[in-house]
Amino acid sequence: MTFFKTIKYCLTVVLMVMLVNICDSAYADGMGYSVQAVIPENQIDQSKTYFDLKMTPEQTQNIELEIKSSSEEVLNLAVVPYIGTTNQNGELEYSVEPEKNDSTLIYPITRLISGKQKVTLKPKETKRVTFRLKMPKKAFEGKIVGGFNVYDEANDTIKDSESKKNEVQIKNVFSVVIGIQLRENLDKIKPELKLNTVKAGLFNYRTAITANIQNIKSEFVSDLSLTAKIRKNGSSKVLYEAEKSEMAMAPNSNFNFPISLENQELEEGSYDLEIVAHSKDDEWTFTKKFRITDEEAARLNEEAVEVETKTNNKFLVITIAVVSLVFICMIVLIIVLWRRKK
Repeated sequence: MTFFKTIKYCLTVVLMVMLVNICDSAYADGMGYSVQAVIPENQIDQSKTYFDLKMTPEQTQNIELEIKSSSEEVLNLAVVPYIGTTNQNGELEYSVEPEKNDSTLIYPITRLISGKQKVTLKPKETKRVTFRLKMPKKAFEGKIVGGFNVYDEANDTIKDSESKKNEVQIKNVFSVVIGIQLRENLDKIKPELKLNTVKAGLFNYRTAITANIQNIKSEFVSDLSLTAKIRKNGSSKVLYEAEKSEMAMAPNSNFNFPISLENQELEEGSYDLEIVAHSKDDEWTFTKKFRITDEEAARLNEEAVEVETKTNNKFLVITIAVVSLVFICMIVLIIVLWRRKK
């Protein structure tokens, strides 16, 4: 483990601080502004404080947000629409741009809504920001979801010097998110989960097996719980297992569910993964075979922090055995000498 990797791991703990609120008048604590959705007439439920709109194919509409400053200083804010995703903790996320959209997501909301806007607010000033929404020509079933992320650009990043060895960029983002959900009918879609790739990797810089879980339907999955077990091919002995509940998934999204190896070394070999998933109304069972190569295991073990190697364990066992033997010999010697003296 290099010094840089250790520092990088430590800093990762405080890498990002995110405040996400979907409420009536979302307020960024300490940031000096609040954000409120201007609810239109085609809101499905007028009591909701985020956008939940009944739309038709090719319909165009203006979407407005009201931003109010409570600061004594000028604020330079960014208002950015994002698609709804599921993060690695099994939580709904409306403020991160994924590296790649889910393969089942036909209509990302960012393609239907006009792009990022910048807003300057004088002290105590209130402004409305307008986005243009245009629905696709073809009708769709289910929900298209996303959120408007509002943040102060002055706090977007902590600037550091030019990239050098052993330097890590730290990003702090304090933001308010107002959700948006688009529907063309109120029919409920039955969620459907799928197990995709299973592979060895690192989770928080520790050895793990990750299983990609995908929601292939345009409906939320709520109250999701997962139980995973890993065995060697042909064995009934469970080597590693993980369980997590109270998760949720956005429509047409996926995330990597980690099964921690508890700081144990990754070992080359063929394995079986079994996952049982429960939601509020449904249950799914998945099994999948996967393999870890020598090259993968060696590389990931080298990159991991606090990994307990077999070499270390063997050395520990030998050390304990030697110390125990010496201790026993000392006891025997003391008893022999005492008897002779007596």
